[in-house]
Amino acid sequence: MSMVRSYETLILFGGVEPDDAERFRKHLEKGVVRQVVLSESPGGDLRAGYAIAELIAANKINTAVQGNCFSSCAIIFMAGVKRQMLAGKALSRTRLGFHGPHKKQTHEVAVAAIPHLREWLLAATQGKFPEEILNRAMYIDRAGDMMLFYYPGQSRFGDIRFCTEGSIRCEGVEGYDIVSVGILTTAELLDSDSLAPAASGNKASQ
Repeated sequence: MSMVRSYETLILFGGVEPDDAERFRKHLEKGVVRQVVLSESPGGDLRAGYAIAELIAANKINTAVQGNCFSSCAIIFMAGVKRQMLAGKALSRTRLGFHGPHKKQTHEVAVAAIPHLREWLLAATQGKFPEEILNRAMYIDRAGDMMLFYYPGQSRFGDIRFCTEGSIRCEGVEGYDIVSVGILTTAELLDSDSLAPAASGNKASQ
């Protein structure tokens, strides 16, 4: 992932690579990080995603998202103490995508790894993630199957949608939203202006 520091915010975007956890750790060593913003990531290496998530949780960092954040990116997001979406024009295009783990090279669903991820997500949402939705997202047939979550009212096709790989239509899931299932900890949107306080000794860097 590309990692850019802006004051006490670390912005992550792009695919998750195996060495990203160590690079993230080094950014933490440079100074306090209070907020991690994730943007436009298709996911990637699952172990690195877990490792970055552990660092975020251990350092009690908040997370926010703008744009697409799928698979291991969504795992990283879920480690935040406070989890929000960014306000602005991109809100309607912002979505978090969850699905069962799969092997990178063959795209074969890694059935044995599903229970751990399933329990991890239940713990991250304090048990709020409805099991029927969670199971649908985890026990997939193909690597590209994914459960997508939008901010309430932003998608005319529904707040929660299950998309099957290769299909042009996604199935809407009624009765829940991204806040009620515990993915966002608050419906309050994060103002991007709050990420760069005027009085700070930390300069933006890469």
